[in-house]
Amino acid sequence: MLLKQHHWLEIAEYLAVAMTLIGLSIAIATGNLFFLAICLSIALVLNLINRLRFQHLSRKRLSGTVKQLQQQLFEEIRAIAERERNATRTTSTTPTNADSLTAFQESLLGLERAIDSIACYLNSHTLPERIEQLEQSYEQLRQQIPSLANEQPIASPPSPSPSLVLPRFSSPSTTCLSNWTCIHTLNAHADAVVSLAIGSDGRFLASASWDRTIKLWDLATGRSLAPTVGHSQAILAVIFIDNEDRVGHYQLATGSFDRAIKIWSLVPEEEGKINLRLERTLTDHSGSIHALAVAAKRRILISGSYDQTIKQWDLATGKMLKSSYDDSGAIYAIAVNESAQIIASGGGDGRVTLWQLETGEELCWLTGNISSVESLSISPDGRVLAAGCIDGQIKLWQLEPGLSDSRQLPQPPLPIRILHAHVGQIKSLIFSPDGLTLFSSGADGTIKTWYPNSMEAVDAIAIADDSTSRLTPVCSLAISADGQFLAAGSADGKIKVWQRN
Repeated sequence: MLLKQHHWLEIAEYLAVAMTLIGLSIAIATGNLFFLAICLSIALVLNLINRLRFQHLSRKRLSGTVKQLQQQLFEEIRAIAERERNATRTTSTTPTNADSLTAFQESLLGLERAIDSIACYLNSHTLPERIEQLEQSYEQLRQQIPSLANEQPIASPPSPSPSLVLPRFSSPSTTCLSNWTCIHTLNAHADAVVSLAIGSDGRFLASASWDRTIKLWDLATGRSLAPTVGHSQAILAVIFIDNEDRVGHYQLATGSFDRAIKIWSLVPEEEGKINLRLERTLTDHSGSIHALAVAAKRRILISGSYDQTIKQWDLATGKMLKSSYDDSGAIYAIAVNESAQIIASGGGDGRVTLWQLETGEELCWLTGNISSVESLSISPDGRVLAAGCIDGQIKLWQLEPGLSDSRQLPQPPLPIRILHAHVGQIKSLIFSPDGLTLFSSGADGTIKTWYPNSMEAVDAIAIADDSTSRLTPVCSLAISADGQFLAAGSADGKIKVWQRN
């Protein structure tokens, strides 16, 4: 099995290294360096060949990825242009709408130029240099994509703008989700709310933002409970840590651009206030922390970073238990299913990789996607993995039993379903606690509800800025353990909370 995973040149290099070690032993015993010199020369030549081969394959794969992204972008531009022509034939367009459409087209052209510049860069630099600079280029591209949604105002009913009609089902409601009632709208942060978490008992909501702060809220009343604390740079992830041994003891973990993971304890104070006390700072990552997950029963914290590693930490001591290196690129999203003992990771390269919980062993990687992965979620029963991609698609894989045993690994599976979910990148994905529903949010300002075995959304809502009536990208989602509360954080710093009817 292991031999099938390696090219014959790699195997030859390993054999040459082994022969070099044997030659070294012979040279020490006899003083004859001839055999050692031959083996060492062969090993060096094979190493050089393998390095060049790997660089060629990497360049070919990156070039293919960029070409497909360009093709997808061109198709989107053609579709938008066609919708504009149809709208011009059937309805009169006011000067304001014309200006908006022109600005929208200019933004698309700017996005196309950004992708072209990245393509030229990838074709003219070696792989190590690409890895050094890719984060800055990608973040600039991410900042342009949400602006595309903001360029288009929400159309006044009953005749919505053709450019805002969502594919495959009718235009979403801008006021409510079916069977859900909005109970809070919180002016929470000064910048995008990129991560949300709800405690296991449904009492507390934690929010993390690009404004470098984390905040704690009473989920039932919407009241702020703790003073603002945070990191030296933007916070990208927040998660609650359950402790079954200490009832009523709450902890939070946060990850930031400053490469640090911080563990906080919730300390009750007078008048219902809570103090967030810093317990520990974990600093073994060399890149920004984009994702956090927790295996509560094993008391393990899992982190995914731009440094291409997934690290597992002992929550009791703060000791790093295992570090797994993903050679496909930076990690932007992780998900864990403790019962199946699986960690899933995805990032800018588009590959979704499965890892063994605790040991950190790479189990397999899932085929059928090359678009950057922004979010991951595993169903509670561990049977379905959902990936939200930058091209607006949701891909679903069936996780077969035996994935946690490397001796029984099947061939890399293909997606069982591809959902054309959002216009623009998907920012967040979560399964409901019963595993029957999947929620998604995107840069197009919508939240959608899916049944994993269906091809169309069963419910949707558009989130708009109250002052400008423009769609606001929805950056994060969280659902309570009992499925009664749903929270969404948007790019304008607001948080909306719904309660199931």
